[in-house]
Formats: sequence, structure tokens, C-alpha cells
Amino acid sequence: MTEQAPSPSAAKLPVSLAANPKLSSWIRISSDGRVTVSPGKVEIGQGIVTALAQIAADELDVDIARVQMVRASTAGSPNEGVTSGSLSVQQSGRAIRQACAEIRQIFLGVAADRLGVEAALLDIVDGAIAGPGNVSTSYWELAHDVSLDRDATPGAVPKSSAQRSLAGNSVQRLDIPDKVFAHPRFIHDSPLPDMLHGRVLRSELSGATLVELKEDGARKIAGLVAIVRDGNFAGVVSETEAGAEFALAALRKGATWSSRANLPDEDAMAEWLKVQPAELAVIASKTTTSSPEKMRTIHRQYTRPYIAHGSIAPSCAMAQWTEDRVRVWTHSQGVYLLRADLALVFKLPIENITVEHME
Repeated sequence: MTEQAPSPSAAKLPVSLAANPKLSSWIRISSDGRVTVSPGKVEIGQGIVTALAQIAADELDVDIARVQMVRASTAGSPNEGVTSGSLSVQQSGRAIRQACAEIRQIFLGVAADRLGVEAALLDIVDGAIAGPGNVSTSYWELAHDVSLDRDATPGAVPKSSAQRSLAGNSVQRLDIPDKVFAHPRFIHDSPLPDMLHGRVLRSELSGATLVELKEDGARKIAGLVAIVRDGNFAGVVSETEAGAEFALAALRKGATWSSRANLPDEDAMAEWLKVQPAELAVIASKTTTSSPEKMRTIHRQYTRPYIAHGSIAPSCAMAQWTEDRVRVWTHSQGVYLLRADLALVFKLPIENITVEHME
């Protein structure tokens, strides 16, 4: 089966590209031979950084070693919502493929004008553009003459699957070398100057009230900056991470908690749920015109144990305040949504907050 290009009238931009149409927000080509790709999806171990680099390299006809992937940031990355549901290739990948197809077409048009050759006669190999008669140029030579500060259009046709050499094939993951050879890549590898460390005191009891908090032991820990308490919330701030851990352990020994209520018996959870206050509503009803003869009635009851909707990994983030502006580094899967929440919490204009993803 051969792939047919959609007619210009029927073609539509991929969802993420339609929502963020500026080509320069996705792809930048520089005169020093680099292609910078800025997706809105984030790396959470699924290998998306490498997959999206493959797509871009394929569509632009450049070596994947030239492709530099930029971490998602509200400072300039496309707003692709949340990285979830295994949709990164479907959404971000399609957007990058379409954007690169149009950018390739734009560069070929400019090269054709400069070289005096029809664009259809030009080939691209690792960014070098060549045609009949040994005429040549490159993305890098044309970078200053081509502005990508323009909106994408649906006319460009990406390559067919048969024309792709990288997508669908295994390549070395771009994120693994840093992790294997202990190069800074994770949040905890990138300390800020004069950074402080915090830990939160939590009760092991559900709905507990902090009745008493003796702070003497924690205050003896070297490097302690502050003990913070607001009702049942308590925590420590320290100059070092180890100091924060030691201070928290000392604070825990001085804490007295009073539980409001015991958790229900996990082995009798179904029975407990049945006697709790509830609101009943009919979601749908179905009636039949005739009453068929009842042949057999079967009653069955199914239950399952309590399942916590808990975090699947530790949370880690850094924040830096500069006057009335905040910059946050986080492994959040939705940097734009987090920025909106932080604006509400801090009562700051949303443009005063930058949230950047970091593994």
C-alpha cells in the first residue's frame, strides 16, 4: 500500500502543533551545525527524548548527533499539557515531524533560489544541500537567512515510513550516558548557591493532631536554620541535606500526636463502606416492552482491598526566589499546569514564575 498525501484543503495540523503553531518554538537551526528541538513532553524514563530526536533527525535529514533536546520549560517550550497516557510520540512526535517537514521545505526553497536550481533536484545529507553541477549549501549557511518565527501551515507532507532511517530502529539513548557516568542530570545533581534543605514532619496516624512539639533536640543539630510550624504542619530547614534528616529525626522524637479517628478494619472494608453516608443517583435506566420468562437468577458479590492513590516515586524540586520572581526546577509531568497552581498559591502574576523540567 502506498501512502497518499492529503489534499491541502483536507490536511490539518497535529493537535500539539495547532495549539503551539510557531515553528521556532519547536525547532531552531544554528549556523554552528546544531538542531535544537524543544518539545513540551518530558523524559520520565520512557525514552521520549531519544524517540523525538530520531523523528526530527529523520525528517530534516541530519545526523542524530547534531540534535540537541531541550528540557520542557514554561520559558519557551510548547505547552503540551501533561506527559501521560503514552501519548508523547502520538502528540509531540507528530507535531515535531510536521514542523520539521515544513522547515525542510522552507530551507529547500531558499536553497533553490540561491543556487538557481529547482528544489525538487536538491538532496539533503546531514544538513548539506546539494544539486546538479556540484552546487551546494547547507542548513548552517542558510540559518541566518531563514526565519522560523512563523506559524506552521498544513501543506508540508512528512516522509513516508519507507523513507525514514532512524524512526522505528534502535539507537543509543541520549539520556543514558550521563546517568551511567554520573554526569549532572538529575535535580539533586544541580545544587544552587546557598541552597537550603527542608524536611516535613508527618504523623503515622490518619487525621492526627500535633498536640505537643519539643524542639530542644532538633535545635542542637549543626546547620539548623529554622523549625517551622503551622498548626499540624511542622518541618525543619537546614544548611545541608544530612542536617535536615538529623533534625527531622530529633523533632520526631519530641512530637506528640493525638489521632482523631482510627482507620476502618481493612479486612472489613466492604461492610464499612456500606454503612457510610451516601448519595444515591440513577445514572441510567433501561426498560423492555415485553417481560421475558425468567429462567435463572444469579447473585454474585465482588470486593477488592483498599488501594492507595499514592505517588509512584519520591518528589523532588528546587525553587529560587529573586525579588518577586520564582524559578522552579521539578520533575513534574505538567510544567504549565504546575506554574498555574503556583501562581494561585503565591498570589503572583503567572508571568513571574518559570517552571523547568529536570529529571
